[in-house]
Amino acid sequence: MTPRRGITLYHSPASRAFTAYWLLEELGVPFRVETVDIRKGDQKKPEYLKLNPSGKVPTITDGKVVVSENPAICIYLADRYGYGGLAPRIEDVDRGAYLKWMVYSTAVLDPLISLHPKHIDLPGTETGFGGFDDMLGVMEGALKGRNYLLGDKFTAADVMLGSTLSAALHRKDLPELPAIMDYDARLARRPAYQRAADATWPAWLFAGTAAT
Repeated sequence: MTPRRGITLYHSPASRAFTAYWLLEELGVPFRVETVDIRKGDQKKPEYLKLNPSGKVPTITDGKVVVSENPAICIYLADRYGYGGLAPRIEDVDRGAYLKWMVYSTAVLDPLISLHPKHIDLPGTETGFGGFDDMLGVMEGALKGRNYLLGDKFTAADVMLGSTLSAALHRKDLPELPAIMDYDARLARRPAYQRAADATWPAWLFAGTAAT
């Protein structure tokens, strides 16, 4: 798997690669998709591990640039192809909150919604990512009365955090709180979201698998 010129998304159906796919659709930049089917173990093949030694999807290449981990992919793509739009500029007062939500998505939200259904709820003081109920309070406070994380402005942070919330709601791993449900419904109406969802979760495939 030698990186080619232009953007290539290494993507698997029924996976977190939905996030990168959605952002690429929002940016409207040309990209090609290389399928790495996690159901078949493609992510552990030597040629893919050269790109992403963790054996996870997604990964993107952009010419000679290789980026893995969804928040890093979102920051890279939005800065390079959506700077000043989907990515607030460095001098923008919203840049700090934008970066916080990028990191919060996988540093706090993702581990908590993975552990809670397994009845692993440690006191918030014992972990770097806090407690499940604390996270719900943060999310409700951030979304109540707002269209998006930064107010009325949709950004790549909504792609990163919104995709994590959407998957959790589908799996019934989060309570259906009004502010969160309204936000998710708003995101799901976006055409770019729908195109990425069709590519990642086609009806013929969906048997309840969620991914690496």
